Amino acid sequence: MAQWRPENNMKPTQKSLSGHVNNWVGDGLITRDQADRILAKYPVGSGSPAMITFSIVGGLLCVLGLILTISANWQSIPREVKLGGLLTLLTASTLMGTEGNRRKWHPAITEIGYLFAAVLPLAGLALIGQSFNLSGSRFMLVFTWFLSVLFLPFLSLSPSAFVVWLAALFTMVPIGVEEYHWSLFTDQDNTISVIYAALGVAITAGSQLWSRANQLIQRAWGESLGLITTSLALFTYDLTIYYPKNHLQVWEILWGIVFILNLLAVFSGYKFGRRHLVTVGLMMIGVTIFSFYLRLAGSMMSTGMLFLTAGTLLLILLFAFHKLRKSILQ
Repeated sequence: MAQWRPENNMKPTQKSLSGHVNNWVGDGLITRDQADRILAKYPVGSGSPAMITFSIVGGLLCVLGLILTISANWQSIPREVKLGGLLTLLTASTLMGTEGNRRKWHPAITEIGYLFAAVLPLAGLALIGQSFNLSGSRFMLVFTWFLSVLFLPFLSLSPSAFVVWLAALFTMVPIGVEEYHWSLFTDQDNTISVIYAALGVAITAGSQLWSRANQLIQRAWGESLGLITTSLALFTYDLTIYYPKNHLQVWEILWGIVFILNLLAVFSGYKFGRRHLVTVGLMMIGVTIFSFYLRLAGSMMSTGMLFLTAGTLLLILLFAFHKLRKSILQ
């Protein structure tokens, strides 16, 4: 029989398996009753990651377009109409997502509905504050928005709602550090980097729980964004501080950790069939190697030679990593 890797970004469906199962029946490997029982264990269909991603992007464009359209006539709209229209949109988008999921509508419709349901509470909170002349911190605004959508991704099982949930979580970090003047690690910038690094690890680890609900798209988003967040946070920590030559260079250690972390991600992606980890890991490894070169070569070459050799190295790395990625995923 044909073999599949059990861990993939796309979960098997009756539509994707029916051709193989029918071939098995035709070859006499299984009976028709056995084929029907096999297919019954899987959902009828599933939206592809590309479709979900484009749905999220399209939904965001729709949200931005709606905001810009309303903003052009904002002053002439009565306060009651503003609040009523926003509440209507929030209710309609929630119902569209819920009914689309229940009635098995096209995944794009469902995701756009849940995307609006996740974003509109932020617009509603800002509108209420403006309409009633309420003042408060930006952190409390974002924190209240995060609380309003806290359970939405887990009740709806919507990838777009989960992405908005992560965006709200990420947004709270720099705003909170800035407004409350947290400087736990040298300065506020390094404090933000440390928090982001820990948050990325937590998101990557917590995203494994999506496997229990068979929501592999959300797990892939969480793993990818968590890996990127932790890598960039370690990459930017202490980036602008230059120590004397006899002092231990912190950035060298942290960049080495980023390299090893993403090397492990590539290995895990290959072992468990998670293509997104291979892609993100190779991308971050390439950035790390290239950045090491630029930082170390800056004192050795003139500016012209530096750009020439850096461009050549970048082209070589792109070609090499493209070939490496293809050979790993084959």
